[in-house]
Amino acid sequence: MTDKQLAAVLHADWKARPDYQPTQLEIATRRATYASRVWHNPRVIVEEIPIPEIGPKDVLVKLKACGICGSDMHLYESDKDGYILYPGLVKTPVVLGHELSGQVERVGSDVSGLKPGDMVACEEMWWCGECDPCRTGYLNQCINLMEMGFTDNGGCEQYMSIHHKFCWKINDFKKIFKTEDGIYEAGSLVEPACVAYNAMFVRAEGFKPGSSVVVWGAGPIGLGAIALAKAAGAGKIIAFEPRKKRAELAKAVGADDVFDQYELVKPGPQPWRRF
Repeated sequence: MTDKQLAAVLHADWKARPDYQPTQLEIATRRATYASRVWHNPRVIVEEIPIPEIGPKDVLVKLKACGICGSDMHLYESDKDGYILYPGLVKTPVVLGHELSGQVERVGSDVSGLKPGDMVACEEMWWCGECDPCRTGYLNQCINLMEMGFTDNGGCEQYMSIHHKFCWKINDFKKIFKTEDGIYEAGSLVEPACVAYNAMFVRAEGFKPGSSVVVWGAGPIGLGAIALAKAAGAGKIIAFEPRKKRAELAKAVGADDVFDQYELVKPGPQPWRRF
């Protein structure tokens, strides 16, 4: 293995909007709390960067699959004034990608739960485990939060260094998927599926078996929500989605009915188009 790799790197210029004053912490760390107020002229460049070293508690993951999230698009896109559309936490330059899976290549000296060859999916939010929000179970509210693909290098590279606590083994996916590609593609969907799970079963506290569930939009998160609702015993699942292909996918993963919501705005009495 060489010491270089190819990566898709987001670059942008630190240029605060005239009506926004970055905090001293933002200036010192070059990490913007609100990217759309600071980062200007975003561009993505495929370039050669070093393969990262790993610490005692880290693993080196050989990336196998990485999804492209809407957030990735908003990091690249800009508004009329040239500022990044994405409003959240960002530090550049940074390798894009946070929906990913891969194979463990090397492990640090203090890592015992993972070994080379393990298949893993990785958490996007890198929490410290020591601040008050972390200690009370609100990991996504971590005061020292770092985010893979936003403040630290993510999955659009060939090899990634990551703390072992953010890696979850998916070796058992071999029992379900017949090919390695299938395993790693499913692994890259763990992160967006977890977004839907957190919304449905953590924030909304779930539903009783046999309940009706409505999902608005059948993008990746919506499709995950439909599949999770089906697995959790929903009695009827209704989805709203205007795109025919996504409507078909919604049916395939468990929706009983899919409607085109934009039929509502047509003049005159119109029945909703039902896929």
